[in-house]
Amino acid sequence: MKVKKYRHADLERKRSVFFQIGLIVALAASLAAFEWTSEDVTVPIIYEGADPYEVDLILPEPIKLEEKKPEPMKKQEILAPIIELTDNNDPNAGEVNFISENIVDVPFEIPELPSEPEDNSVHIIVERMPEPAGGMEGLMKYFAESIRYPVICAEMGIQGRVYVAFVVDKDGSITDVKIMRSPDANLSKEAVRVVSSMPKWTPGRQGGKPVRVSYTVPVNFKLQK
Repeated sequence: MKVKKYRHADLERKRSVFFQIGLIVALAASLAAFEWTSEDVTVPIIYEGADPYEVDLILPEPIKLEEKKPEPMKKQEILAPIIELTDNNDPNAGEVNFISENIVDVPFEIPELPSEPEDNSVHIIVERMPEPAGGMEGLMKYFAESIRYPVICAEMGIQGRVYVAFVVDKDGSITDVKIMRSPDANLSKEAVRVVSSMPKWTPGRQGGKPVRVSYTVPVNFKLQK
């Protein structure tokens, strides 16, 4: 069945009219929007009778730091010289006396310095080595005059060189006599006796002070033909 359209109910014929009405309404709305102005809104400030639950923000006042003034320095007592005019014949004329009531005599004791420990060690080489009386020539002469050749060694023809070690003490005396090497015990005994009987030597020195020094000398035993 075909739908029949009545001419007076056909809206397609009025389409252009509706379009023009829509344009006019949109243009009017745009013009009204441009001419629209906003009014300033002021908020009243309430001081009295305000709501007790409202909290006012109060900025704290800036804290001022108190500047500390430097304390005045105490004046130190200055000892002023008191010059007295005296007679020219006075032996104390021209002396300057310093007088102060605040001076108190305090006894001052000089502390005793600890004494350095005594050096009793035995040195081998020092700045100044010990020397025998008369030098080395005096030492050889002493050996030649003091040695008594053991009879048993002379009969058996025993001879040789005995090396004797000893310590020259701080006062130059001879101590700690020992035999280092020897061809015979009888020769060793005579060498120890001769060396122990030596006169005092000039002691060795280290740092300007006398020290104990170890020394070794050869004692030569030789038979004359």
